[in-house]
Amino acid sequence: MSAKPQEKAPKTQAGDRVVEASFFAGAKSAAQYPPPALSEIAFVGRSNVGKSSLMNRLTERQSLVRTSSTPGCTRQISWFRTVSDDKAVIDLVDLPGYGYAKRSKSERKEWASLIDSYLLERPTLRAAVLLIDIRRGTEDDDLELIQMLEDEPRVSRAPLGIICVATKMDKLPLNQHKPTLLGLQQKLGRPLLGFSAVSGLGRVPLWRKIRELAGIGAFEDLTVVPTREGDGV
Repeated sequence: MSAKPQEKAPKTQAGDRVVEASFFAGAKSAAQYPPPALSEIAFVGRSNVGKSSLMNRLTERQSLVRTSSTPGCTRQISWFRTVSDDKAVIDLVDLPGYGYAKRSKSERKEWASLIDSYLLERPTLRAAVLLIDIRRGTEDDDLELIQMLEDEPRVSRAPLGIICVATKMDKLPLNQHKPTLLGLQQKLGRPLLGFSAVSGLGRVPLWRKIRELAGIGAFEDLTVVPTREGDGV
């Protein structure tokens, strides 16, 4: 029996491409945050979840965000300003990875405090993209973070969006994508998008959802099953 034809990748539309992206601020404490201005989208996840690689692929840049084989190397919050091909501007914010056991207890506590203060007190934050390694699934830290994001913020701002993304999809055989994603989505109890920084799978759907939550247009809902390898490249 012949295999069913794969769905076509989303048709490219205005806003799908990032034409400019650059680092413009870094902070190791709340006192160093840049003044709130544009809509911000935060990227959070456990150490070594592939956050830097995802952000580079999302913006179609090879080295916008520093990548490292050593977990827990990011020690500050970093802001990256992006401009799409329709002139829309969004700030992407890279938060330190959490849960790296080899750091000292005081260091982990300091990082947790920094992450909490940003996520709960930043008035221009519009959404958090929570990254989960598809091979490891959710851990207690991930579920606790979701609960915190759903709590009442300490400042007046629009309701915070949460986008859950399963990273490193290329590490699984294609026939395991759908059942693994469905199982993880069921555990999370919320929509989930698969992503591969290697193939670009999921790039366009994720970028469109980010634009929607940043207040730039509205697009289709996230789908739990990406259409095909290379989707959106």
